[in-house]
Amino acid sequence: MIPLVMYISANSIEIKTEIWRTNTDKFVRCYMIFDTGAAMTAIDTSIALRCGYNLKNAREVKVSGIGGSNIKAKQITIPDFKLGDIELGPVVVDVVDFPVNSNTSAVLGVNVIKEFKVIMDFQDKSIKDGVIYLEPTFDTNDKMSADRFNPSASRFGIWNVE
Repeated sequence: MIPLVMYISANSIEIKTEIWRTNTDKFVRCYMIFDTGAAMTAIDTSIALRCGYNLKNAREVKVSGIGGSNIKAKQITIPDFKLGDIELGPVVVDVVDFPVNSNTSAVLGVNVIKEFKVIMDFQDKSIKDGVIYLEPTFDTNDKMSADRFNPSASRFGIWNVE
């Protein structure tokens, strides 16, 4: 089980993650909204650029938010991503311009969340606002390498409903 501290703010639950920074070859902390209503994990364009990702040749996609409005986004693969102490390997993320008046700059979506059994414990106030426990449904010792990764498949790629 991976324990993640919950930070409840406004109308959302945030967790601390770490994403790979290509321009320094190190992980950088990134607080993300834990969003079971988001099909894909997403980060703000400013985060992607600060982490050294080249968006010029990124795949262009349309994403829809609340109310069904479509916006243009770029889609990239982050070569490594951490939840707690577990390195997940590559994760596909949508890169979008979050609204300026939003407190959101990153969302952990179902393309990642669905690979875990999730227990949300709002009663455990020993650490902040509660704890989210993630039990992987995959072997955490088998971190997928970037050369084996298929961004169109599951296990942190695009979430396809079948």
